[in-house]
Amino acid sequence: MNDTTNPAKTLPNNIILEKWADTGFFWQGKLDTNELVRLCQNLDNQPQAPLMVSVTLEKQSGLLKLAYQVTGELQGVCQRCLSPLTLDVSGDYGMFILDNTEQMSQMPDEDSEFVLLDEVCPMEGRKLLPIKDLLEDELLLSLPLSLHHDDCEMLVQNEEIDSEPKENPFAILAQLKSDK
Repeated sequence: MNDTTNPAKTLPNNIILEKWADTGFFWQGKLDTNELVRLCQNLDNQPQAPLMVSVTLEKQSGLLKLAYQVTGELQGVCQRCLSPLTLDVSGDYGMFILDNTEQMSQMPDEDSEFVLLDEVCPMEGRKLLPIKDLLEDELLLSLPLSLHHDDCEMLVQNEEIDSEPKENPFAILAQLKSDK
């Protein structure tokens, strides 16, 4: 990959795939997390600090690989105690951009993530790769299903279940039926 740096100060929503596929694409900087609407909604619209992000698109094993390196934390609300919660989303995220499923056999690792180009660029003509949406998808997938502190107690405690059997409300119907 050439060390072609994108001069944009903010991460673009899309890049023109034909332009960057052969030369490679690189962007690094702060990403305003509020631009990631779905992610913010999933975090109850808590105020977020920017994330440090590095994006690289390059050929690897003859395939296009989109890689993200993220450093930062997200703020959420614990679903157990309703207190603020900090989630570290620092890490490496990435996927191969495949033209078709036959290219899966060319991936260096069978556990590698991939996305089909037609799924992310459904329009004919110029292919715009939605790099910001794909990053948002990766961050959403990194979140736990239920946000909670590892060591917190639930606000609502389970009450003991009454072991005494309750009267069946339909028992009177059975009695009416037997009276006939």
